[in-house]
Amino acid sequence: MEYPKALLGRVLRPSNGVANSHPVTGGARTQETETQYKRRVQQLIRRYRKATGRGDVAGLMEWITQKRCAGEFSGSTWRQYRAALEAILGGMGVDTSALRRNAAPKGAAEESALPVARRRARPVKAVGINGRRALQGACRHLAAATQEDIMAWMEAGIRTGLRPGEWAQATLDHPNQGGMAVLTVHNAKHTNGRGHGVLRRLALLTPETEEWVRRHLALLRERQTQGISFVTHYRNTRRALNRAYQRAGTRGPSLYSARHQFKINARAAGISAWDLAYLMGHASTITAQCHYGRGRTQTGVFTVAPAPGAGDPAPMIRMGEAPERPDQRIGRMRDNSRPSGYPPGTG
Repeated sequence: MEYPKALLGRVLRPSNGVANSHPVTGGARTQETETQYKRRVQQLIRRYRKATGRGDVAGLMEWITQKRCAGEFSGSTWRQYRAALEAILGGMGVDTSALRRNAAPKGAAEESALPVARRRARPVKAVGINGRRALQGACRHLAAATQEDIMAWMEAGIRTGLRPGEWAQATLDHPNQGGMAVLTVHNAKHTNGRGHGVLRRLALLTPETEEWVRRHLALLRERQTQGISFVTHYRNTRRALNRAYQRAGTRGPSLYSARHQFKINARAAGISAWDLAYLMGHASTITAQCHYGRGRTQTGVFTVAPAPGAGDPAPMIRMGEAPERPDQRIGRMRDNSRPSGYPPGTG
């Protein structure tokens, strides 16, 4: 299909500030999501123009799917780009089905043969002993205030499982005199059926957990009194941590890794799938099983519990079993191929 040559130029113009519905999911998007999608598409268009000197839609689609097939985008990066292109260009009438049809990534063997500069390091999805050592070693040269911000964000995240951005609207209170503190969280992903509702409430079961949460919230308020918005503070903290790792020549946990560690701790503590989905703000019990850290190192005692308010709508959580992962399937096939008498998992 032929599209006007000026179509991509229209995407680069300032937004009208109106949130639209997603052409694939049909759900409504928030204005913040709309802005993020448009920014990503604008970045891709500029990269495409710089790399090819062209400005046509068909060429953009071919260029980005080729880069995906060459393994130049990680899975999470590709999903973000695809969602942005489907939302922005799809909303302008562009057929984006090729993004799902023609963008199968290379296999693991082909991926390992790519030049080092084009590989993507796997994110650290746990904050175990080694992760804490890497974090502490990388941060020791940072300013004391930045170190305090990072450690409070990390420790509070490990204990509560909040997405880093959810702290912007989190509040802490004692609903009952002398009772345990309850952390109220606005679910960051509650549109398009991605979350179980607008709010979730977490009972903090130990004084230590409550202290870390109070400390982190106090630091966030302190930065705001200094004229630093939450968005700016979050961005600066992430960048400081990334630069610290680069300077140290190592990899380590990110602020989001704390949420993965929360899931690991919950599994080690025997928390039910429904409770875990509620605590993490998920609409399905499958999400945590498929997409969150699978490490086995528990760090500390699990110290939160669901505490929905009496007037809260019932959480909409779908129950289900996670599909078999590739590593599980390979292990099962290996066990089945051995002669009888071999215990599973042995060489």
